Amino acid sequence: MKGVDVDVELLIQRVSEISEIQSSSTMHILFSQIWHDPGLSFEHEEGAHCLTNLSLSHRMVDNIWLPNVCIVNSKGSAIHKSPTPNIFLAIFPNGTVWMNYRVVVESPCEMDFSFFPMDRVMCTTIFESYAFNVGKVRLHWKRQGQPVEFIDDVKLPDFHMTKFVHEKATFIYPAGVWDQLNIKLLFRRSYGFYILQIYLPTYCMVLISWISFWLDRRSLPARVTLGVSSLMALTLQYSNVSRSLPKVSYVKGLDLFMFGCIVYIFLSIVELAVVGSLEQRKQQRTNGDGDFLSDDDIKKNIFQRTFSTKSFKSGYGARHHQFSECASPEDGGEWPKTRTEWAERTYVECPEPEPPESNRHPEVENDSNNKMLVLVRQRRASRKRRKRLMSGKLFQRWTAEDMDRFCQKLFPITFTFCNLIYWMYYTAKSKD
Repeated sequence: MKGVDVDVELLIQRVSEISEIQSSSTMHILFSQIWHDPGLSFEHEEGAHCLTNLSLSHRMVDNIWLPNVCIVNSKGSAIHKSPTPNIFLAIFPNGTVWMNYRVVVESPCEMDFSFFPMDRVMCTTIFESYAFNVGKVRLHWKRQGQPVEFIDDVKLPDFHMTKFVHEKATFIYPAGVWDQLNIKLLFRRSYGFYILQIYLPTYCMVLISWISFWLDRRSLPARVTLGVSSLMALTLQYSNVSRSLPKVSYVKGLDLFMFGCIVYIFLSIVELAVVGSLEQRKQQRTNGDGDFLSDDDIKKNIFQRTFSTKSFKSGYGARHHQFSECASPEDGGEWPKTRTEWAERTYVECPEPEPPESNRHPEVENDSNNKMLVLVRQRRASRKRRKRLMSGKLFQRWTAEDMDRFCQKLFPITFTFCNLIYWMYYTAKSKD
């Protein structure tokens, strides 16, 4: 009627694995329950002084009262059978019962991948009497000696245990209040594997994409191939890593690093497009400057145009066409019949005598000739003005070579700075 006090002792044999996909840990433990049952006392029996304790087979477990202590939060557990169930039962002369199980248990783990792969994991195992509340069974960690011990150091390939905590709590159910005993194992991830298998290859891919800054600007296919190949390799590697992790909706620490590297590789490809555009603009400027005529060519064209027009006005060409070497109607040619057709002619090659007196010096023609020369010069000056205005804008005066030299310094400096911030922040968080 007063209830039973049960002491729980835990001996952790080994922690075999921690699964990120299942968010659980697998442990092999020796789980002991110790309580006092006056009905099993035999110290007053004859010959009791000859026995220190009475060891019984596992078959006797079903014949005595049990506090029914179990692991209430386990995802799965089983008693080892090698070859018989690993259950130890001992009864002392005063009625104290000691029962031990060798169990493999899968316990849930709390995982936060915000700082992956510099994250921490906490695995919790809860012991509770499944059938009796505190009115019948009161649980305690072993009150004499060490309640939780490890047979050997916990050795895992990707985790190392930092500490463990055992505590007692109560939980209120609709049927009453139950005692709970918690054991919490805290692990820190060993990220050496990820540095060798993810970070270093990713750094190499980013550096390979920067080689294009030192290649010849005319080798655009080779430069594009470097950037695209690095981007594809990085994407493939990231998909392989993500396959071994749970599909969480928040950004992981590794995601932030990979996204940053992808951005740098993508920007190196964008830089190739900018270099190609600047190179094309340079060629257009070179070709465009050759389209302008010199002052001597302009004067010569004006002279030829003026000479042909004045010849038409004076009838000179009509009177002397039989002596010229120009195409005549007799030769199958046809003379222009209107003034407009004559005005459209820009060159007349006729070995005729000198033109009329008024046409010997075309630079004296102040009305039409000078206006045409001024108009051409003004048009040429306006084009140069537009070019100067465009070159005043940001990066308009840059060449492809200037862009490559700028990126040769900008990309490594900013990438190094971002990595320093990244590693300082996440390593500090992993030590908190």
